[in-house]
Amino acid sequence: MALIIEEINRSHRVHARYRMEDDRLTVGRGYDNDIILEDVHADAHHAEIRLGEDGCYYLHDLNSVNGTQLLGNLHDKSIKPGAVSERMIESGDLVQFGKTHLRLSHSEAALPEAVPLHSLESFFAGLSHPAGAIGLLLAVALCTLLVSYLGYARNYEWTIAVNLLSGSVIGLLVYAGAWAFIGRVVRHETHFFTHLSIAALGALVFTGWEWLSSLLNYNFAMANTTSMLDFLVLAILLPAMLWCACYLATNLSRGWRWAAALVLPWGFLGLGLAEEIGSLNDFSEIPEISTELKYDDLLLRKPVPMKQFIASSPTLFDIPIEKKNEESKETDEETVAPDNGEGDTAEAES
Repeated sequence: MALIIEEINRSHRVHARYRMEDDRLTVGRGYDNDIILEDVHADAHHAEIRLGEDGCYYLHDLNSVNGTQLLGNLHDKSIKPGAVSERMIESGDLVQFGKTHLRLSHSEAALPEAVPLHSLESFFAGLSHPAGAIGLLLAVALCTLLVSYLGYARNYEWTIAVNLLSGSVIGLLVYAGAWAFIGRVVRHETHFFTHLSIAALGALVFTGWEWLSSLLNYNFAMANTTSMLDFLVLAILLPAMLWCACYLATNLSRGWRWAAALVLPWGFLGLGLAEEIGSLNDFSEIPEISTELKYDDLLLRKPVPMKQFIASSPTLFDIPIEKKNEESKETDEETVAPDNGEGDTAEAES
């Protein structure tokens, strides 16, 4: 039975792996060690591991300056951390030399079963090509510019196009760069172009929905309804994008990944939706009609003639006011009328 020694970082990712099959192995910063540590806090000869007569491996600290620390055991949580001068190694021990972490395991230790690849791995692999990501980015820029141009009634100036393109492109690049940086720190994997492709796909979907919602509002004057549908589309789109980002850039488990992908977007969207619902009953002096200018070909229903629209305008603008009828008004006046003075005359005669 051999001893497997793994140098790991604080997130338990393996940097180097060694196999001990001899009776003695040394650990330290010196070049004559079997395991050479690049750690200024480790001694030149920090510790050694020996194979005992009983067939077990023993860890010995060689009077190092910062000592050898037992951080715990992956398989036995009852093992308490503390300083080590000599210890019989148990499979799964986590040991610290200076600031370097080592994981010690027996070669015959049972390993967990392999984790199956997610069904979206092939999809992410297809999005990782730089040419495809750049193509999606250009598609977002062109679609955003086209929708803005078609919905603009005045002369379209080049400054509007530049501001729109720079805002959309830079926003997507910053989003992809931020998640790539997180992935580099946490998992040592960037996936920049994959993040960029996912963000571009999300932007394309929402841009298409914005055009469709403006078309519905143009034909059916459903501004309040389309604003609610905007929240619904974002409630589906944002969690999907965040789930993909967490899957690619973090080590979160499946449950925590779903929790982060759902709770954060739905929390912010819920606040905006509550405000939108609260303003539905507010009085507006402007009737709910679309004021957008579009081509006649985009008109999906038969237009209402001007005379018919004017004839029905009182139903849009007039506000019914409740009035008291004349009988109830006279009754109220008789109730509050003063005496006619006969009582005062009678008192005077007496």
